[in-house]
Amino acid sequence: MIGTPDNFHIGFPTIRSPNELKACVTSAGSQGFCIADPSMMVEKPAFVDFIPSGDRISIGSDKVTTLPPGYYQSVTIEGNATVDLTGGEYWIGELNITASGHVNVNGETVINVIRFDISGAGELNHTDKPGNLLIVAHSDNAEINLSGSGEFHAYVLSENKVTMTGNTVIRGAVTAKELNMSGSPKIIANLSGCSTPNDNYELVIAPNTAYGLTCERIPVDFTVLKNGTIDTSFVGNLNVSPASTSNGEVCWAASKNGSCEASSSAISINGGAVTLYLQSHLVGDIQVAASVLTPGNQLLTANAGPYRFAPYGFRINSGTAKELTAGKPDSLLIEAVASKGAQCEVIEDYGKADSETKSLRFTGLDYIRPNTGTRPLLLNGQAMAETGSVTATLSFTQGRATVPVQYNDAGEISVELVDNEWQPEDCPAGATDCDDHQGDWSGLNGKAVLLSRPYTFALCDISKDEVDFSGTASGGPGFAAAGDTFSVTFTPVIWTEDAVMPDQSGDGIHDIRTTTSAWCNQLTTPNYYSVSGLVTAPIQLSIPDKPASPTGDGVSAGKLEGTLYHEFTRSEATAGWTINDLSWSEVGSVWLQADADYLGMTVDQGVGQLGRFYPAYFLIKESAVSDAYGNFTYMGQPFSLSATVEAKNRQGELTQNYGYFADDYQESLQLRAVNAGATGGDANNLTSRLSERLSYQNWDKAIQTISTDTLALLRVVSSANVTEPDGPYPVDFGLVVESRHDCATRGCSDFSAKPLSVYEPDGATPETAAALVGDIHARYGRMRLEDAVGREGEKINIPVLLEYWNEGQFVTNGDDNDSVFNGQLYFKQGITNPTTNAITASVGDIKVQDGRSTSGDLYATEGISSEQVRFWQKLVADMPAAITGVNPVTDSGSGTHAGSESQPWLLYNWRGQGDENPSALVTFGVYRGNDRVIYRGERHMNPSIHIN
Repeated sequence: MIGTPDNFHIGFPTIRSPNELKACVTSAGSQGFCIADPSMMVEKPAFVDFIPSGDRISIGSDKVTTLPPGYYQSVTIEGNATVDLTGGEYWIGELNITASGHVNVNGETVINVIRFDISGAGELNHTDKPGNLLIVAHSDNAEINLSGSGEFHAYVLSENKVTMTGNTVIRGAVTAKELNMSGSPKIIANLSGCSTPNDNYELVIAPNTAYGLTCERIPVDFTVLKNGTIDTSFVGNLNVSPASTSNGEVCWAASKNGSCEASSSAISINGGAVTLYLQSHLVGDIQVAASVLTPGNQLLTANAGPYRFAPYGFRINSGTAKELTAGKPDSLLIEAVASKGAQCEVIEDYGKADSETKSLRFTGLDYIRPNTGTRPLLLNGQAMAETGSVTATLSFTQGRATVPVQYNDAGEISVELVDNEWQPEDCPAGATDCDDHQGDWSGLNGKAVLLSRPYTFALCDISKDEVDFSGTASGGPGFAAAGDTFSVTFTPVIWTEDAVMPDQSGDGIHDIRTTTSAWCNQLTTPNYYSVSGLVTAPIQLSIPDKPASPTGDGVSAGKLEGTLYHEFTRSEATAGWTINDLSWSEVGSVWLQADADYLGMTVDQGVGQLGRFYPAYFLIKESAVSDAYGNFTYMGQPFSLSATVEAKNRQGELTQNYGYFADDYQESLQLRAVNAGATGGDANNLTSRLSERLSYQNWDKAIQTISTDTLALLRVVSSANVTEPDGPYPVDFGLVVESRHDCATRGCSDFSAKPLSVYEPDGATPETAAALVGDIHARYGRMRLEDAVGREGEKINIPVLLEYWNEGQFVTNGDDNDSVFNGQLYFKQGITNPTTNAITASVGDIKVQDGRSTSGDLYATEGISSEQVRFWQKLVADMPAAITGVNPVTDSGSGTHAGSESQPWLLYNWRGQGDENPSALVTFGVYRGNDRVIYRGERHMNPSIHIN
């Protein structure tokens, strides 16, 4: 034994060591003879004399099996089998682990056995801490035999013997009446899991007293409480007294009509509670006692009684508790009965066949669960208080009568009824038409047990900043943003004549809409509250699998969050339970449902339709804005813009129902453009210059997708068909929600972040927008053709330049490598010859390089000597404006415009006739001898040539 005290003392009365081995080793490693010390012995724990029950389990080689807690006649684990114990309490008559069987323990586990054998290399809890496994061997004949080479971690407790042989090892502790060790076994002390239990256990018996007949059974509830609440994980063996007798005079049964238990000891209790039915054929009082062992081997005991059994009396509601709805009129069936063997027989001469009036006294109103109360019980229209009595005149027919009853509260109550005047019939000897009901007992007594539940729950003071909650996805006011908390007060109320409606919320349960002021002013049930270990008064909140609105395929139920389960306190039963942390993850309107099971009865579902919930905010998930030409965009030139916007709840989850809202209740998003180069509060709003006044309202569930490649920032128009150069501008873009005037009532959603400020010239408070990623660099541009001269019969180069307005003048746009011209596409005007054959030409569409053409890209040809022609490059198909008194303009007729698309953003007001295609004046010169000089209109040389 390793880990003994330094003095080698151990808690046994005697030690026999034939070979005088130094078998005790201290934690410091010192070795010595073990010394018996009776003062270290512990008081014998409370063992249980349990009878094995359940299945016989054999787990073969190479199998992996999970064994749940419970009762087993025997469990055998063989070969290489592996068994996982899930935690809890096991009751196993005989446990055998052989060969190389492995048993793993998951969580705190108690194994109760009568015999336990482990041999070979079998292992039990070989890696876990010993505090997770307690092995208890019960009975005077209990045996734990450990042999072979196995090892396990546990605390071992035996009412009798523990025998260890071979090389077996226990890491933990052993407590036994007798410990035998031979060979080379080891007990290695590990007391880290030993501690005084912090949990407080209690065994409760209910009811504390009861009245019944010898021909019926009284239900008795046994409950194990852990720290004041039912221990639903508890598994154990319950011992009750008095014990069942073999002749059935006293009997405990598992059901009202089931057979008697063979033994009143080791009755299975699972989940912390069991109901047994007490039967007595003997007249008189019975006292009940019970005990059970906790996982920490604490013996719990409880007592109750008296339970009075009479030979005859009144049977109420056929011997079962009467279930009532608080406030709803009902009736009790009363029968005068007598015991006849194990059956109750109605005393049919108690009341004639044509009825007979009897005066019964109702007394002893007892509030049982909970044990307080103020509301009277109404019997036959008379109010009966706790300390009073009521005499009711009832009409019995052949031993049966009914009495009107109503109780305006919740809980379990009982009331006694008495007829002291009745005497059993004294039957003459040998009479065949007379039943002698134990003639030495006078009067009839009975006890009525009434279980009353609230009718439903009223949903009151529904509040989110005191706004109306009647909105839906297609109308009405806004209530709260999705995911925001709101409050509701739930009140248990009594019955009214308002009928339960067919299912409104869609969960398949009939319900009552209880959000009106009438319901909130309804009488409450002040006894609907929980008492630990006695009665639970719960409320369970839920929503159905579809919202109230919107409807249709694809809508989402969302999630109801917050405190969804609650047990009423005494003050809340009257004032109501107010919850402030409810939230719904979706948008639209939702059915809020309140349910409960109380004393085995279902409370009618109270429901309310709450709405409208709307998105808490919008978020731009992704976006992109790109210049048309690399790093710039001409004013009037289309560029690309895209964005994906998500409608979210407060927790950042998508609100999938938003796309199903009516259009009037979806937000419209609008685009904003600002001059990012403006500083301070200078006006920067360029939105009015966008080519499209875009408003986006095409929500697909929670997503709004925006995509355009036709948007342009327009030029400033000064007059008809004339634009004025300005800029350049770096332009940022953002999104705003279209302004509404009724957000205070309808509820409006907006972007969570709006860093982009939009300033107006009038100095008004700036609008803010959610920024898109990317921007454009807007330039007022134009294409310019330079005038050209050349010799006739040769190609005359026409230079092409791309320019933009910058700091008050046009400069070459060296960034332009994309603008297109085409010599075959032109307009022309013969200045000197209206029918000129001159043309321009190029090798198809040609893009400029660094804002310029290359010499020879565009050229004029086929002109005649001393001829001037104006050529327009056809960027758009519009014919240049004619000027009165000049020659007409003609079309090359070879196409509508240069490039794959027209380029109106490169037009300019060249001639004072409005923005038009760029043009150049080409002069075909005169050849003057070998000096190759071209005359350019030398005075009086050729007066027909115009020089510009």
